[in-house]
Amino acid sequence: MLPRLVRHAVQRSCAGYPAILLAGPRQSGKTTLARQLFHDRPYVNLENPIERADLRLDPLRFLDRFPEGAVLDEVQHVPELLSFLQVRIDERPRLGAWVLTGSQQIELVAASAQSLAGRVAMHELLPFSHEELLMASAAPPTLELAIMRGGYPPLHDTSRVLDPVDWLGNYLSTYVYRDVTAVHTPRDRAAFDRFLRLCAARTGQLLVQSELARDCGVDQKTIAAWLTALEACFVIRTVRPYFRNFGKRLVKAPRLYFLDTGLACRLLDISNVQQLAMHPLRGALFETWCHAEVSKFFSNRGLPQSLWSWRSSDGIEIDLLLQYGHELVPLEIKANTTPRSSQRANIERLIALGERDDEVALRRGLVLYGGDEARVGSKVNYVPWHAISTALETLS
Repeated sequence: MLPRLVRHAVQRSCAGYPAILLAGPRQSGKTTLARQLFHDRPYVNLENPIERADLRLDPLRFLDRFPEGAVLDEVQHVPELLSFLQVRIDERPRLGAWVLTGSQQIELVAASAQSLAGRVAMHELLPFSHEELLMASAAPPTLELAIMRGGYPPLHDTSRVLDPVDWLGNYLSTYVYRDVTAVHTPRDRAAFDRFLRLCAARTGQLLVQSELARDCGVDQKTIAAWLTALEACFVIRTVRPYFRNFGKRLVKAPRLYFLDTGLACRLLDISNVQQLAMHPLRGALFETWCHAEVSKFFSNRGLPQSLWSWRSSDGIEIDLLLQYGHELVPLEIKANTTPRSSQRANIERLIALGERDDEVALRRGLVLYGGDEARVGSKVNYVPWHAISTALETLS
């Protein structure tokens, strides 16, 4: 198992909270990390029906088995446990005693916030970032390989040889469909499969639910439920438009991103780097990969994520806005291998608009691009695809 950067944030939280929640998609390494960091704790896998039955029969007796705390894996199966855990924590407060993991974001986080408010530190573990793979000398050597393989840990395990196309296909048919069904059961499997592929074809683009409903042959209410389920299971993430207008009329549709480009490539039937290099969605997949890298940068450090998009009705578009307190940093994402002066034009236009706004600071921006050369400018820096985390470090 390669070292995970989030471990430092998790360990810091143990000094201030009695419970730690580690949430993320299936096969992202939550169990491995929890058992490595807390190897001295008893471990319970709540996927085990016997353990779940024991818990539901008598929750307090179940917790009595672990007077010093435990690692409780996949707690989304028994959300009622959290209320009883609150009672036990209040009776026997001990920092860092309980470590919870889960694979369903929305319900799990909501239940934890309600039952364990003030008692739990929440952390997100996504698949490997390129930064983590670089630190372990295990990073794919090319951008196309990085996009097509994605970041799920089994695909970077040197002790076995897995074909990404086969493994990701199995992941879709087992984990994704099973977990989505637990959140919302699709009545029409064929329509849901078509919906998944259509979402992959829209990654990095504006999300218009009416178009998805039309193309899938279902109503918008169903599309909304399916999108919520995919987001709950860490398959996709939507980025909302920034809420200030800087004097412009804004396009209010969110942008849709897959959290793993390998999964998106599998749904698009991209099976080798040659296909990816010539694919019409290569630019959108690169933007998706960069969004995931930015998101992982913040989650791996236990930092809040304030990511926005911005697009005016007269054509000014910014792929991502990062918010650092009162400062906004616009990011443009371009798959070209050669930096071009035209790529910074929208950033400079937005900075000019932001200079008229006293409530935010807009002074600098980044162009993330598919080449290898870093360039520093007065207002806009060009950042190679493999150096995103380094560039973000310099901002904070």
